[in-house]
Amino acid sequence: MKLANLPFNDRYVNLLATFTLILLFNSNSLFSQNFSNNKPKIEGRIVLDSIWKPKLYLSHISDFSKMYTMSRSMIIAESDVDSSGYFKFNIDYLPKNDNLYRLHISKKGASDASIIIGGKEENHFFIVANKASKIEIFNNNKTFSDVTFKSDVKNKIIDKVDDIVKLIDSTNYSATRVKSEFVTNAFNEQLRKIADTCSYPLVSLYALQKSKYEVDIDNNTGYYQNFIEKWKNEDSEYFKTFKSKVPKRKNAFDSRILIALSILLSFGLGFYINGKIRKRPHKQTLALKTLSVQERKIYALLKAGKSNKEISDDLNIGISTVKSHVSSIYQKLNVKSRKEIINFKD
Repeated sequence: MKLANLPFNDRYVNLLATFTLILLFNSNSLFSQNFSNNKPKIEGRIVLDSIWKPKLYLSHISDFSKMYTMSRSMIIAESDVDSSGYFKFNIDYLPKNDNLYRLHISKKGASDASIIIGGKEENHFFIVANKASKIEIFNNNKTFSDVTFKSDVKNKIIDKVDDIVKLIDSTNYSATRVKSEFVTNAFNEQLRKIADTCSYPLVSLYALQKSKYEVDIDNNTGYYQNFIEKWKNEDSEYFKTFKSKVPKRKNAFDSRILIALSILLSFGLGFYINGKIRKRPHKQTLALKTLSVQERKIYALLKAGKSNKEISDDLNIGISTVKSHVSSIYQKLNVKSRKEIINFKD
């Protein structure tokens, strides 16, 4: 039956249904057109209050120390946000390795290069991306920093890390100092566990960065040395900066060699000193050299246990002369009796 032959009410209903189908088809086609292609990109739909400019800015964060600094030179791309909230960045010019980026919006009348840190009007969030990334971002309310990621594991972890940090801040806001310290330590430990189990290098380091690791290095040095060992092949500036802040682990093999060398050196030095002592003339030997030829003969007879009379007869000298020589020998050898002469070391 032709539409013109229908009663007015029926024709109206049919026209309305046809129009609705056409509208839905066009809407779905537009949505499909925006999200269907599989090319590398950062895109999504966001809901914004009227206080914000309908424009997104993508900045490259080359170092973790620059996460909360802002300048126009850091912005590498811009995207308009259309009336449906859709935005898109083509990213085929990005490096092939993961880098850290920041997406932000700015208020109407404010500088494009402005970020708000903390609170409900926080106007930025961070992502990890490379030239092959396919990142879809949505927010379910008008809070720009509260976003979700579709089918993007890396940035879902980043989002989880940021949620933990926000929870730390909100919990500590009204807590006592002691409770705040306990809460912070507990959440930072959770962040370190995420870093430890994460299989994406930069995402893992991002979690560690958010745990404020620099105040924990001295107390937990082994953990950070193990972390460096795990990612020893990572040579990005992010990791170079991190590695420079962690004390290097002493090589166990080198330590063993050093200990062995020290022991050998000690033994060698001991042998050398002992040899020198042995070669050095004994004090008593030096004293013997001060004796005259006649005194040495008498010394030998004294060592043999001869009496003055026997020495006198053997050497054909008077007893008084023998006594005089014996007295001189005692003085030169610093002894007081024949017994000491007998025990005297030649």
